[in-house]
Amino acid sequence: MEGDADFKRPLHALVSFTETETGKRLGILAAHFTLSRIDKSSITFLQLLRPLEADQEEEEGQETMASDVYQNKLFTSIIERREKSRVTIRAFVKRSDDWLSETLNLSKEQECNIVLLGVSCHRLNPGLCQKYFRLKSDPTRSEHHVLSQFQPSEAHILSNISSFMSRNPMASGLLLDQGWNSLSSLFVPILCPTDVQILPYVLFRFAEKEPVELMIWDAIGILASDTKAQKFYQLIGKKIEGKVMLWDGNQKIDRAFIQGQDLVIMGSSGWAKLLNAGLPWIDALPSVLILKDNIL
Repeated sequence: MEGDADFKRPLHALVSFTETETGKRLGILAAHFTLSRIDKSSITFLQLLRPLEADQEEEEGQETMASDVYQNKLFTSIIERREKSRVTIRAFVKRSDDWLSETLNLSKEQECNIVLLGVSCHRLNPGLCQKYFRLKSDPTRSEHHVLSQFQPSEAHILSNISSFMSRNPMASGLLLDQGWNSLSSLFVPILCPTDVQILPYVLFRFAEKEPVELMIWDAIGILASDTKAQKFYQLIGKKIEGKVMLWDGNQKIDRAFIQGQDLVIMGSSGWAKLLNAGLPWIDALPSVLILKDNIL
């Protein structure tokens, strides 16, 4: 982390998803991320649909990411008129069974430096992720054995998500989409040293531009013990004074607090640690955005 220098680098985001509503929400996050950068950035949307059967035809009036009307409506409330010249928007719709290859190939083609993948809660939820990580924590179990403990559709998406996070050479983000009415309360757990790398994405644009309260749970005390992390946190605190809070380490996080949050943002290592901790409120989590460690 280099302080202000982190906000000067342009961000070129690929937003990949299947369901339009999930794409809208992930697009909102991508817009906040890109607009936190000083240099011109871009967002490329990729909506992946299932291939048509031999006797199927395209549905008329189907809303997709490529719709100009959709693009205009989505960003009107996020990108101010004077900012539109700073963000280039592209949109693609493809039919494919191999969404992983399609996503990675388009990311390379568009020279993206972060890939954001959105999955709705009915396809993947924290409970499934927790079961997967717990099974994976036993080194005697093969990947084939672990996946055999799930339904075929569950095993397919878990396998692809795992491959996505490991194969993507750029920064990665995974949104487990539970939906939200607003983004007014964000919870940011820091459970591993690498989790501090997500702070530029959760502290700057959100808290400076929007009426958002950010609660940071520094479970490992890194903001007090690591000089670089401390300086970075203090720098952002000056920009967005009064909107960032630190959780009192003497208090237990309960289910009621978690249910009051709109979005959780955390690093991938911290996510694995959270799921393996067996906390009683995992099933109450709202939408979660998981960012890979090399985000900067």
